Amino acid sequence: MAPASSPSTVFDTFLGALQGTISVLLTCFAGYTASRHRLLTRQTVKHISTLCTTLFLPALLIVQMGPELTPPSLSRYWIIPAWGLASTIVGHLVGWAGQRVLGLKHWTIIACGRPNSNALPLLLLQSFESTGVLELLARDGDTVKQTLHRGRSLLLLNAIVQQVFTLQLAPSVLARDDGHHKADRQRSNILRPGPGRLLPIVQDEERVGLLDDPDTEAEQRPEVLGDALDPIVDAPDVHWPQSIAAFEKPVKKVWSYMSPPLIGAIIAFAFGMIGPLHRWFLDEDGVLYASVTQSVKNLGDIFVVLQTFSVGAELALVPSSHPGYLPTVWVLVVRFALMPALSLLFVWLTAGRGWYVSDPLVWFLLVLLPAGPSAMLLVNVAELVDIDQGPIAGYLTIAYFLSPLMAVVCSLGLAVVQRAQERV
Repeated sequence: MAPASSPSTVFDTFLGALQGTISVLLTCFAGYTASRHRLLTRQTVKHISTLCTTLFLPALLIVQMGPELTPPSLSRYWIIPAWGLASTIVGHLVGWAGQRVLGLKHWTIIACGRPNSNALPLLLLQSFESTGVLELLARDGDTVKQTLHRGRSLLLLNAIVQQVFTLQLAPSVLARDDGHHKADRQRSNILRPGPGRLLPIVQDEERVGLLDDPDTEAEQRPEVLGDALDPIVDAPDVHWPQSIAAFEKPVKKVWSYMSPPLIGAIIAFAFGMIGPLHRWFLDEDGVLYASVTQSVKNLGDIFVVLQTFSVGAELALVPSSHPGYLPTVWVLVVRFALMPALSLLFVWLTAGRGWYVSDPLVWFLLVLLPAGPSAMLLVNVAELVDIDQGPIAGYLTIAYFLSPLMAVVCSLGLAVVQRAQERV
């Protein structure tokens, strides 16, 4: 039985969490400053963000999630993706209720429901390694490094669930804020995410902002823009052999939902569940660990800091406008008060009762998952469905500036976790 948390322990945890959140904010601010001083262009930031999500994140998923995706681990940690999905659905429902009652824009629904589940919590957890918070969450016999590795694996497991949910819901919701619903809009072609594409791609003959980047040479030579308005040539009508033709539509349907992070998660699942692959790639004495796995690990380690840096850079480059006081206050209350309160209540009522794994790190992550600022994914989706990004960028700038408020959530979360340990 763990002792009850003392005021000094809670205060020390708050200070440690505050230092961690400030380090996250400063990393974002470094990207913001670099963009403001024109060290980065918007095209460069887009390339960095795409590189992070198409290469570095899948690599991180393979080396972090793979060791934990074994039958015993999945039976222990099922509560993480389950609560991540449940809390995301609840957040979207709360956002929808607020949008209907208060008459807000539809982007507030996604902003309420989708927290930053990748770079921000990963970097926050990494900063806890040096502030001593992780020592309070380690299992008996685990080192801080082992606790950090396990925590990152569980965060990524949740991130995949939330990302798949958001990619299917967000485009259709944000498109309701579009002000140019016309009959000829039926000519637009909306493609679902595929390998190399993280979000739906919208092509509209009247709006070429997504087809030709303003940073390219085409901006200086308007006559080049005519190519973007030409009819898109149909792809060759290629059919599968008759013997397997029945599988063509289902396979193409499934493939249309694939994205690089999801493919990385599938590879991690295969490496974790298939014994020989696990031994070859994930065991430190495996024949391919020192060569292949170590190179993948080197790429994955780039993701956390670089993605956080690019968040700040993108906030500086996206033209922002005032989102309005009511939408801003409403979404901030949901993200920094209502959702954390819900997660704290959930852990308070369920942890230590034998309903799921008795692990202080898992309990703490259950508090952390639904909290914090909204995902930067909102800006990307808004751009691709061709709606005004200004209010969203303005809100996100305020939300990330207030990210040190997560220190309060973390300190309260640790107090609830330590109280739950008394039941064990």
